[in-house]
Amino acid sequence: MPERRFYGVMLVSTGTVLWSLAGLFVRSIALGVWDLILWRSVFACLCLLAIGMVRPTSGSIFSWKGSIAACLSATAMFCYVSALTLTTVANVLIIYATLPFVTAVLAWVTAREATSRRLLIASTVSVSGIVVVAGTSPSESDMAGNLLALAMTISFGGLLILTRRYATLNLVHVNAAGAAMCAIAAWPFSSGQIPSIEALLLIILLALLTTALAFVLFLAGGRHVASSEAALIALLDVILGPLWVWLAFAENPGNGAIVGGLLVIASVAWYFWPSLRQR
Repeated sequence: MPERRFYGVMLVSTGTVLWSLAGLFVRSIALGVWDLILWRSVFACLCLLAIGMVRPTSGSIFSWKGSIAACLSATAMFCYVSALTLTTVANVLIIYATLPFVTAVLAWVTAREATSRRLLIASTVSVSGIVVVAGTSPSESDMAGNLLALAMTISFGGLLILTRRYATLNLVHVNAAGAAMCAIAAWPFSSGQIPSIEALLLIILLALLTTALAFVLFLAGGRHVASSEAALIALLDVILGPLWVWLAFAENPGNGAIVGGLLVIASVAWYFWPSLRQR
């Protein structure tokens, strides 16, 4: 493996591992959902602004494209944390793993981008995996969490399409603005109390590790590996995320989540396999 590609794989892998810790942090923080969203968004915004100062890049969010991107980012952040508080980490991450197919569908709807037969087959299999997950969810809370996870995936897919179509968008600033919008939206519904020192430390780690640092590492490593490889490495999140909460809190994902997760992972791996084989 060439040195630069190995470097890229290590960065993408590290970023994915950090992402996978989000569910563990959410389970460890004893706060209401609105307080959790508020403080996580505040510190995520501060961390991203700090990264923007250390690694300045061109691009502005003060345009219609930047504003839409910031709104999509805020929606994804809000739905992600909310979903983690309502259903299992496994359900949220399995639904999120369908991101490549959700993005492809959105690209076809908005710009009539061509889709392949292989993509349609993989998408159908991944949707069947989501149906299995949703069909075995035992409560209304799980169903609400699944719907929020789907909304998060759609929002993030729309953000990916915008950033790919408009390369001048400053992703650090866009996500910082999204975090600020999320904090403003959560403020009226929060308790108005400052969390304990322990909770604040956990929230800071949640924002720093799973948002800011993971974001920078994944994007930096993605410059040195193929997008298909990065997408497959990102599937580690689907496996590691539920594993951490199972080890720490004995959160059982359930047979439905296991079967549905295997279907989703298999469909993504099968879809990207030709490009990996060519490399």
